[in-house]
Amino acid sequence: MPQPSKSPAQRTDPAPRTPANQSDNIPMLDVLIIGAGLGGIGAAAKMLAGGRDNIAVIEAASDLGGVWRQHRYPNVACDTPIDLYAYSFFPGNKWSTNFAPGDEILSYLHELADRFGVSEKITFDTRIASADWNETEACWHLSSEDGQTWRCRTLIWSGGLFSQPSIPRIEGLDSFQGQSVHTSYWNDEIDLSGKTVALVGGGATSIQVVPHAAEQADKLLVFVRTPSYVMPRPDISFADVDRNSEAFAREQQARRKEWFDRFELIAKSRFPMNDAVIAEQEAVWRELFDEQVKDPEAREILAPKYRFGCKRPLFSTDYYPAIERDNVTLIGRGVSGLSRDGIVDVEGDEYPVDVVIWATGFEPANMMGNLTITGRDGRRLSEEWQEVPHAYFGTMVEGFPNFFMICGPNGGGASVTDMVESQTGFILDAIARAESGGDEIVEVDEDAYRSFNEDIQARADASVMVRGNCVSYYRVGGTGKVFTHWPDTIEAYRNRVRDEAIGGIRFRHPEPSKTAPA
Repeated sequence: MPQPSKSPAQRTDPAPRTPANQSDNIPMLDVLIIGAGLGGIGAAAKMLAGGRDNIAVIEAASDLGGVWRQHRYPNVACDTPIDLYAYSFFPGNKWSTNFAPGDEILSYLHELADRFGVSEKITFDTRIASADWNETEACWHLSSEDGQTWRCRTLIWSGGLFSQPSIPRIEGLDSFQGQSVHTSYWNDEIDLSGKTVALVGGGATSIQVVPHAAEQADKLLVFVRTPSYVMPRPDISFADVDRNSEAFAREQQARRKEWFDRFELIAKSRFPMNDAVIAEQEAVWRELFDEQVKDPEAREILAPKYRFGCKRPLFSTDYYPAIERDNVTLIGRGVSGLSRDGIVDVEGDEYPVDVVIWATGFEPANMMGNLTITGRDGRRLSEEWQEVPHAYFGTMVEGFPNFFMICGPNGGGASVTDMVESQTGFILDAIARAESGGDEIVEVDEDAYRSFNEDIQARADASVMVRGNCVSYYRVGGTGKVFTHWPDTIEAYRNRVRDEAIGGIRFRHPEPSKTAPA
């Protein structure tokens, strides 16, 4: 996936940066956003559109885009239709297809950032190492890995659930003499032609990479421990001549509503678990499966043994045909290790390979990575989340004043941009109310926070994600509490954020005696 060249605005360095020993002189930002991916750019765009100009966006990489900058593997594309995935306030008009490829989404994010003035607010190549709440000053003090510091009244984390790749901890990783790559680190120099390739994984990334690998490799081994429900993907191509017309814009809105309603139906079948609606979705999968997968052994391996919606449903019309190719061997077991020139499955069978592709996903429970966030009274977010990550509407954490998240715990959904727009609206409302009341601090009420999360977990426990007989990244450790998803519809999230969320937070002045350690 080609990387767009940076405009002069993107090469600027807007955020105040001062050596750590001069922290008393650091200018105060109104808002600092960590992360320049889809969520961070969208939140910054809404901040700037709302008249809040004293903001900065800090990005660890050398370019914006988040997962769409990072992921360059073959066939990378959005598995949510772009009419729903793009922001409602900036739908874009340069799409070639409704399931947009990654390079088009990256270009869209550049265009979005330029259009709303976000680009000139981004500092690149800077990784935030720590954020500490200072109660006396009612602000956050941040330090980067290279020793630079910032102060801000409001801190927003938008690092993304899928920022920490999951690479299996198996024997022999260092001894393998071939090429080993996680899909997050794919590069254009990887050539599968004429090689024996092992691809490990049966989820969203694997679904996209397998067709390419099957075409390029001399022999492809696909290790699928847990298969996915792969649904038909209704592709639509858009002609260049039509994209700037009023008719195209109207059709975008119609498709957005159509897909929104479709995903809402799936959400209603998940929360709480609805056997009848789930069975209808399984029947749609079964029709495609029966049509495309004929080999008895492949059918046994690729047929899910859990209910639809327990894991992430996927869309593809070329995955099953790729698996049926003569040069593809499907192995329905996990991997236990690597040898010098091969890969070993959990039963001890070894297969000689030249390349190993890890399509093994991410570690959303470790979404913050090495970032240390210390809130009121020295409370550390990593310790608060030791058992299960939790939040208030996926946005705030009790004990961490003036700290907000984009798509934090239980803040994910099928229409991620709808979640971001609702969350950003809530954040702007909270800041405005604090200012109008002469307060400097916004935080979640402890009782409201506890009550909210008890309700969230009760709803999640009644869902197919828990009752559907699967192990998934939706849950801590694969089988624990659900922490990734909002356990209801997107419409319910919108309404509750608009009508209820502000009622669970409180506004106050700082307490001078409670200063977090520097």
